[in-house]
Amino acid sequence: MKKIFTIALLAILFSSCSKLTDVLDVTPPNNLTPDNVANNKEGARNLLNGAYALLHNQYYYLHTEIVPAALGGTMTRVTAPDIQYQNNALTPAVPNLNNLWVAFYKVINQTNWVIQLINGLPAGELTETEKEQMIAQARGLRATAMFDALRYFGQYYNVNSPYGIIVRNETVDFTTRHIKRSTVAESYSQILSDLDYAIDKAPDFTKAIYISKTSAKALKARVKLYKGEYADAAKLADEVIADGKRSLSPTFAAVFSTGFSSTEMIFMRATDANTFVADRKKFTYPNGAISVSAWLKTFMTGDPRAALSFNASTNRVLKVNNETFFSPTYFIRMAEMYLIKAEGLARTDATLADAKLPLQAVRSRAFGTPQLSLATTKAALLDEIHAEIIKELCFENGSDWFAHVRFDKIKTIKPSVTNVNQYILPIPETETLSNNLFGPQNPGYE
Repeated sequence: MKKIFTIALLAILFSSCSKLTDVLDVTPPNNLTPDNVANNKEGARNLLNGAYALLHNQYYYLHTEIVPAALGGTMTRVTAPDIQYQNNALTPAVPNLNNLWVAFYKVINQTNWVIQLINGLPAGELTETEKEQMIAQARGLRATAMFDALRYFGQYYNVNSPYGIIVRNETVDFTTRHIKRSTVAESYSQILSDLDYAIDKAPDFTKAIYISKTSAKALKARVKLYKGEYADAAKLADEVIADGKRSLSPTFAAVFSTGFSSTEMIFMRATDANTFVADRKKFTYPNGAISVSAWLKTFMTGDPRAALSFNASTNRVLKVNNETFFSPTYFIRMAEMYLIKAEGLARTDATLADAKLPLQAVRSRAFGTPQLSLATTKAALLDEIHAEIIKELCFENGSDWFAHVRFDKIKTIKPSVTNVNQYILPIPETETLSNNLFGPQNPGYE
């Protein structure tokens, strides 16, 4: 843990650069190179810690909260740099857009270094199990970042679309820098291949700050849901639930008030007093730069989770800024598995009664008393599931924005969204101008 936090501070400094060339350097982030790090077991572990540390890049942990919330209308900001997201009016030249893209590809490039250099260690330096587990963690992190890149910048909702992302499964140098964007199907293929390897080879769950078999399977459930393979998504979510490694916290408040001891957290950003010194959350949420939206305040009226998610009087965002535990970031937790199971079942030929059960479990936990779904049709049940995702998971890793899109609610909630092209972001011009093989810009942003 201590090494993760030490390297994290270097990663924060490194991530302040926004130019694409930073992530496409021939040396990996944090200046961890084959010569000075990964020539033995300890160096390999440091290199993997460096990959985890890149989650401390503000454009990863913070902006994957506020960007989708602004896009989806659960947070508001009336000043730059996020007004473009709030207005759903992006152009490829917006600097913050490039910062988001680069944050994902820094993780991808670092994990590629981990995989390459661990495979090149002298025989006997790592046991086969140690080698497999470290590579599995790297591939799990790579899948996490690659899926984030796909769902923000690629037409993830259409597996037949040519508008995927750049699939990088080797380290970047001047010979591999220029590369064509992949199709959505090819993007999903790489992501799922990484997750299958992690499910098979990653360590069992120990702490939510590490990639584990459990977190890899949970992420695969999310990927399958976004891909539209609903039966698979429901099955995987059910396996995570049944596995028993993680469980719903007894109350909604306990999810966040117990920090890293929460039974519900599956994967989250590691934070402590050292990382909190430079944490952008403490400068962003408390000063009112980001506010809860009027729409969300109205939508959550009467729900007990509202008071724990935001302050209705000051409009301050609360849930994702728990300073008691140094503002961790919740990448995925158990409640989402219940809601993925409910949604997956509701979108297949499962019975209405079976699809209601996981939804009711989450709602009953929130209210502290049994809550029954009143839906009499699949359409009505899907409306209930959408509402539950917003109330339970708002502000968390884009859950609100992507649910609005997936349930075809966004055009009603945000009148500024008028066509499907706005469901994804434009590819930053720093990528399209510097990568002469990239291919076409996303539709509507040419």
